Amino acid sequence: MGNKKIVANQKMYMTREDIGRFINIIGSLSSDQFIVCPSSIYLNEFQDTNLHLGIQNICPYEKGAYTGEISIGQAKDYQVQYAIIGHSERRSFFSEKNEMFQKKIELCLKEEVTPIFCIGETKEQYEMHKTNQVLKRQLFDVLKNIDSKQISKIIIAYEPVWAIGTGLVPTEQEIDAIVVYIKQLIKQEWNQEVEVLYGGSVNYKNIQKLKTISSIDGFLVGGASKDAGELLKMYEVVVS
Repeated sequence: MGNKKIVANQKMYMTREDIGRFINIIGSLSSDQFIVCPSSIYLNEFQDTNLHLGIQNICPYEKGAYTGEISIGQAKDYQVQYAIIGHSERRSFFSEKNEMFQKKIELCLKEEVTPIFCIGETKEQYEMHKTNQVLKRQLFDVLKNIDSKQISKIIIAYEPVWAIGTGLVPTEQEIDAIVVYIKQLIKQEWNQEVEVLYGGSVNYKNIQKLKTISSIDGFLVGGASKDAGELLKMYEVVVS
């Protein structure tokens, strides 16, 4: 579906000094195929750049006494257009559940912020050949009450948990089969088409191969997004 995207999830890696160097190298890039998701505390640093912005997490409530959270309205004040929802690190380290992801996605859609909904299986589930079963449950549990007309506004990110930050990557054939499966599920259940990104140890060394998987609509990049030079080279590979 259209040109491939790169979504840079900078996680909790970068300091203000790092961000300054990053912006000096890549801040003039203006493309709806390239989205940067910095730590929320640094969103203000990006306001004078041409970069399209996302946020790494969002509160499921619009406003109120939720200490430490960031509301969708606050994010939009900083021109945030995308929100990562359901990342495995939110699931495992902060015990976030599907019910919360559903609320976050509904809120994003209401406020016209594009949700990037992450799904993926663990190493144990992968080895037990339960990947499709796990992904189907994650999709259906979270999206079951979403208006079908809204489904195409959601981006799905397939990130096998065992590939995140490990250097391990499924084969191109495995990724293609899973992405096709996700798209077929969405088509069968909601009669909609969605963009599906791949994430999990994506870097400059492997993106040339990964780019050849025609079913993929882009990449969710984690650790490699710290390095503006590498990220820029990855973008050039994807758009070439």
